[in-house]
Amino acid sequence: MATTASQAPATLPVAAAEKPAPRIGTGIRMTLFYVVLLIIAIVFIAPYLLSIFAAFKPLSAILSQSPVRPPSPPTLDNFKAIFSQYGFWRYLGNTLMVTVILTAGQVTFSLMGAYAFARMQFPGRNALFWVYLATLMVPNVVTMVPLYVLFSHSGLLNTYWAIFLPYVLGTPYAVFLMRQYFMTIPKEVMEAARLDGCSESYILRRIVVPISRPIIITATLLAFVFGWNNFLWPLIVTNSNSLQVLTVGIANLQSNFTVQWNLVLAGSLVALVPMVVLFAIFQKHIVNSISLTGINR
Repeated sequence: MATTASQAPATLPVAAAEKPAPRIGTGIRMTLFYVVLLIIAIVFIAPYLLSIFAAFKPLSAILSQSPVRPPSPPTLDNFKAIFSQYGFWRYLGNTLMVTVILTAGQVTFSLMGAYAFARMQFPGRNALFWVYLATLMVPNVVTMVPLYVLFSHSGLLNTYWAIFLPYVLGTPYAVFLMRQYFMTIPKEVMEAARLDGCSESYILRRIVVPISRPIIITATLLAFVFGWNNFLWPLIVTNSNSLQVLTVGIANLQSNFTVQWNLVLAGSLVALVPMVVLFAIFQKHIVNSISLTGINR
């Protein structure tokens, strides 16, 4: 007993000495975690930063200087050239018009489809929704040849209709996002409206849309970004310079013999700025809508 009593106090300092070890390990792990995040951020941000530097440099400086070197002095000649010599105002106008029409149609029809899948009862609703959602697995390039043949036989090639018509009737991704959000709205709200004699269209316009403003804004931004950045389909269905959009116009600055990198990067910066501004304005709505789409009642 005496031996046991004499050894017990000796173990206390050892235990006390071992307590700071986990704190040191946690500090090292957190430091490594933030270092990895910093490296990832640099990898993603560096191409944009280098493009901004090059957009304000003449072509000779781009070819002779290091890409990480800021422009000294910066020049606006690249932007003057793309707007005065290459008609970027027309490309911007075409892109804005097509994108607005595509976005309005896509959001409107996706809204109606998502409401039907979320809150209306009809035979085969869930099966039809999952079949429709399965089309997300089909790459766009698979449907381009059939769509091109369809528009060719319809006489719609080289028109504005050909650019936005395949995407204006809604997309599975937008329908899925909105449906998941609509499922979070309590059924009692809509049932009370039906008891008051409200039609489904009235419920959608007056109840669902005001409540679902964050997800509608998110779907609108996604559709706008898609329409603004769409390249391959407008390239295929248009051959007139007066109908070409911004992405195709930037690609036209490259040829088989030379690439005018200063003009290409200046045009890319012009195309990038509206997207950055939109995200900066509506980023809170995007985060709020994405955080709620996974909640299901």
